[in-house]
Amino acid sequence: MSNVKELKSIELASFTTMASGISVLFSIISAIILTIFMVAFVPNGGGVAIYLIPTVIVGSFMYTIYNSFCDGLLYNMLSKKLKTIAMIITDNGEVVKISTTETATMTAIILTIQGILLYLVSVFVLPLLLTSVIQTLMYTGQSTIAYSLYQLLAILSQPTTILILIFSTFIITFVFVLLGTYIYNFVAKSGRAVVLKLSDENGLTVIDSVDPLKVAIMFAIISGVLSIISGVISIISGANAASFIGSVIGGFVGGFVEFYLIAAFYNFLAPKLGKIKLELIDLGI
Repeated sequence: MSNVKELKSIELASFTTMASGISVLFSIISAIILTIFMVAFVPNGGGVAIYLIPTVIVGSFMYTIYNSFCDGLLYNMLSKKLKTIAMIITDNGEVVKISTTETATMTAIILTIQGILLYLVSVFVLPLLLTSVIQTLMYTGQSTIAYSLYQLLAILSQPTTILILIFSTFIITFVFVLLGTYIYNFVAKSGRAVVLKLSDENGLTVIDSVDPLKVAIMFAIISGVLSIISGVISIISGANAASFIGSVIGGFVGGFVEFYLIAAFYNFLAPKLGKIKLELIDLGI
């Protein structure tokens, strides 16, 4: 039996805590890879890594706290004025269908607002952060990288650049999330829907665990197909076939690995940090 559910709200504490925990695990992995790369290929890379790696981990943790809390808060606020995300969930936890336009609209608006807020914060914080990093790089002899960051700061500080980025964020997010949900619904019909283990707690729906393989396969397909679409656009714009092939392979493989790890990390952290709780209500249709 299937039930049509509406995602009315997200419990902020559980969502923020879990997202931050997953981010920390990813940042630790990224820091290890970054250390290996810098030691192997960058002169005096070990010294640079000592300064940059704590920044990567702490910065990722702090940003995820802000970003995930803001995402949940914005969703809860917008859900009172806009159509919310709806889904069809079977009794065994299969998410067999997700609303398309509502999901794309809600996601695009949230990310656009986030982009505006990030810009307002970056006006004050980003110059200080990049200046500190640039000084560190200059101190360790990495003047080329430091100059590149300086140029990046100059470009990002231009209002025209920010307006283009904000406008592009809404359009690109809407289009790709819309396509992603259509792909999800099509693939889910073949029995490859994401499977969640759910329970009820004080009127909220708790995500007890996630099937990592189901999640990884689904999002590998979505990521791969979207990579094909963006790759075709790149080919039309003048990119070569090698970059197209690399983008498509990266989409499938990267999507599988990333989302498998997200699901696995969730299952690992859920008993320790607490499970995500959602307000899912029956949708009258």
